[in-house]
Amino acid sequence: MLNRKRIYLTLLIIFFLAGCTSPAADGNSQTEAAVSATPEPTSTPEPTPTSASPVGVFLTPAGSNPDLVEELNPLISSRMRDLGLRFQVLPTLTEADFDTERYAIVVVVPPYPELTSLAEASPDTKYLAVGFNDLEPTGNISVLGSGGGEYDVQGFIAGYIAAMITDDWRVGVLSLEDNPNALAARDGFRAGVKYYCGLCNPKYAPTGINYVYPKYIDLPVDATDAQVSANIDFMVDRVVNTFYIVPGVGSPQVYRSLVAYQKNIIGSGTDFQEEYREFWVVSLGYDLVTYLEDFWPRFLEAESGIADTPPLLLMDINPSLLSEGKVKLVEGLIQDVSSGLMKTSY
Repeated sequence: MLNRKRIYLTLLIIFFLAGCTSPAADGNSQTEAAVSATPEPTSTPEPTPTSASPVGVFLTPAGSNPDLVEELNPLISSRMRDLGLRFQVLPTLTEADFDTERYAIVVVVPPYPELTSLAEASPDTKYLAVGFNDLEPTGNISVLGSGGGEYDVQGFIAGYIAAMITDDWRVGVLSLEDNPNALAARDGFRAGVKYYCGLCNPKYAPTGINYVYPKYIDLPVDATDAQVSANIDFMVDRVVNTFYIVPGVGSPQVYRSLVAYQKNIIGSGTDFQEEYREFWVVSLGYDLVTYLEDFWPRFLEAESGIADTPPLLLMDINPSLLSEGKVKLVEGLIQDVSSGLMKTSY
């Protein structure tokens, strides 16, 4: 009986001790599980830096026309930014500059003799040469000439207008000796007059050998003011009533003399002044800035270099001397002559 009690007591003690140690053991297991489940702290990843956007450049070298640069700058800046490019105005670019920047588009005005070699060294950049009349397009160079190179066309249109608005076709032109451009404009003028009026013989006095039209005078390149005045007086004495002043001849002295004589004037758009308006028939010129807006999409889409020039325009029109109907007639003629459908010489 005593042995049974001892055995029973021993079992109680064992069970009691087991119950006291189990919670501690379970707690340790749970703690270890909790620790193992806690993620180890990691550093916050830094954002991957993005590369700067490509650059669009307006290249304005020393010696470039400041008026042209001023006119083109806002237009080019707007177009570059529309493309998402960073815009820069720089006086020059070198091959080394391409090691630090990505130049997507470069618009350049003359003079820039290094342009061809720079373009060859950067074949992934698109170049637009604005105002270059003697540059051929290449793989990545497009050319928008300034216009004004077709002096014979300008002269032809001026001659046609002069004959059309002048009684008895008493018209004349002031040109320059030994200047191919001026002489081309002079010859074009004579052809334009003849195209309109044929023999151009006046019907009313004065007539005779001294009053054959069109008249022309080629001034010396270094003509003095006295020589200019004497030649204008000569043509006025020959009853020339409408004058074409070829590009490069116009000066305040020339124009003021003609205004004082109350003679009609056809000249270059760059020569026009308000003080001449009453006797200024029309300007012949080219709107490079406006035409660039039309040319820009073609330049962007072109896979290789393309070329174009602005069309000849009638500007500063005096409606009392050149009516709307005559303007439309002349504009049609400009298209025919510019496209080569009509010759400018006889």
